[in-house]
Amino acid sequence: MEKAYLVRYNDCYGNGDNKTDEIIVKSKDDFNRWLKERNEEREEAGEIEENAEEFDLIELEIFK
Repeated sequence: MEKAYLVRYNDCYGNGDNKTDEIIVKSKDDFNRWLKERNEEREEAGEIEENAEEFDLIELEIFK
């Protein structure tokens, strides 16, 4: 059995209606790398960066 994490945008600064599932990552380090890349893309597009607190990591168990 392996563990992975579903990354869910939690809309903590909104009314909670815009929660979305974003990606599945293998580790919390992978989440941090993904968020860094995402924010680099957002910066290039002139958008505001997102913080880790805006996402929930939901642990998944992967059976093989």
